[in-house]
Amino acid sequence: MSRMTSALSQVLATSAEEGGHHPVVNELIFEPIWFGVIAIATFLLLLGLLWSFRNTLALDPHGVAEGHQDPDAHRGTGH
Repeated sequence: MSRMTSALSQVLATSAEEGGHHPVVNELIFEPIWFGVIAIATFLLLLGLLWSFRNTLALDPHGVAEGHQDPDAHRGTGH
């Protein structure tokens, strides 16, 4: 435990000697606000894609949505 405490005190002492300023290690590729803008734009694009498929079950040609038997149900069963 004392080793951990001494390491912490060294980091704090070094930081105090430098005036509390840390060098930038990893700079962002653009301003932080653009991450939010891109996230919202992506969300809206995916929402538009989802919205384009609304009411597609109503276009079901076999009437599966109404409870009628699916004519393709027997395919692949060997009957």
